[in-house]
Amino acid sequence: MSKSFGLRVSALALVAAAGLAAANVAAAESKRIGVSWRHFQEERWKIDEAGIQSVLGPSGYEYVSTDAQADPVKQLADVESLIATGVDALIVLAQDSQAILPVLETAHDAGIPVVAYDAPVDDPKSVFVSFDNVAVGRLMAEAMVAAQPDGNWALIEGDSAHSIVNVFREGQMQVLQPLIDSGKITIVGQQNIENWRPDGAQAAVDQILTANDNNVQAVLAMNDGMSGGAAAALEAQGLSNVALSGQDGETAALNRIAKGEQTVTIWKNATNLGQAAATAAIALAEGSTPASLSDVVMAKTQSGKDQPAILLEPIAVTAANLNLVLDANWISKEALCAGVSGGGAAACN
Repeated sequence: MSKSFGLRVSALALVAAAGLAAANVAAAESKRIGVSWRHFQEERWKIDEAGIQSVLGPSGYEYVSTDAQADPVKQLADVESLIATGVDALIVLAQDSQAILPVLETAHDAGIPVVAYDAPVDDPKSVFVSFDNVAVGRLMAEAMVAAQPDGNWALIEGDSAHSIVNVFREGQMQVLQPLIDSGKITIVGQQNIENWRPDGAQAAVDQILTANDNNVQAVLAMNDGMSGGAAAALEAQGLSNVALSGQDGETAALNRIAKGEQTVTIWKNATNLGQAAATAAIALAEGSTPASLSDVVMAKTQSGKDQPAILLEPIAVTAANLNLVLDANWISKEALCAGVSGGGAAACN
C-alpha cells in the first residue's frame, strides 16, 4: 500500500472515529456486530441486510453498518472505525479483496473475529460465508448451453478488482471450455464491468454487437444487474432470441425470464446467506472456533491457503421452475408476471 494511500485511509479513519467517539461508552456495554458493505447499488444487498438483522436483534446484538459506496479506501476507514468504536465481530463484504487485507489483520490483532461475506478474501483467519460460487458459474453456463449450445457468445464479467469473478469464471469454463476448444462456441467479446454497473454492461454489449454486425447468439452476464443492461442493448437492436444469463434472482430478471427475455438467473437466497453470516458472527463473538461452526468446511483462498467456509447451494432458475421463487415468497406473482402475455411461463398461467 502506497504512503499516500495509507495517509488517506488514516485521515478518513480519524474523522470517522471522531464522529463516533461519543458512542464508545455505550458500545462497550452492548453486544455489537459491525457490518461493512461495499455498496448498496444492487437490489440484493438490502435482502442480505434484512437476513442479518433478523438474527442479530432476537439474539441481543446491535447491528452497526457502514457503506463504502464502492470506494476501497473508504471501506478501510469504515472498518478501522468499527474496530475503534468496539464491535464483537465483523462481517465484511469487500470492495477490493486485496486492499481490505491490512485492516482485517488489524481486526485479528484486536481479537475481533471476521466473517468474509460473499466476496472471497485471501485471509485464512476469516470465515468465508457465501454460496458455492464455482457451482454458480457452472449452473449458469449449463443453463445457457442447454438454450444455445453453439454460435457466437459474449462474456460480460464483473469488476476485475473482485476476485470472485475468477471463481465464477472457473465454474463457467468447466462447461464452456470443451465447446470452445471444439469450435462449437466462439467468444466474440469479453469485458469486465467496473462495479458491475448495468450501464457499463449495456455499453459493452452495444460495442460487441456493433463489432460483430449483431451476430451474437448468447450473452453470458455474471449478474442480473448487468443482464438488465445487456437486455437493453439487445432490445435496442431488435434481438429477441439471444440467450442471456444472470444471478441473484432480482425481480426484474425473474420478470424477464417469465417474459422470455432472459434464459436463467442463479438464485442465491440472500436472506438465508445473511442469516448464516449473522449466526456465524455471533458464535465467533461468543468464543466458538471456526472449526466448530455448524456446516463449516475447508476451502482454498486465491493463493491456496486453507480457509474455513460455510457455502450454501445456489439454484438455477429458468422459465421451467419459476414456481420455486413463488413458493419461497421471494417474489409476488404480480411482480413476476407483470407484462407476461398468453403462452408465457407456466408459473404465470
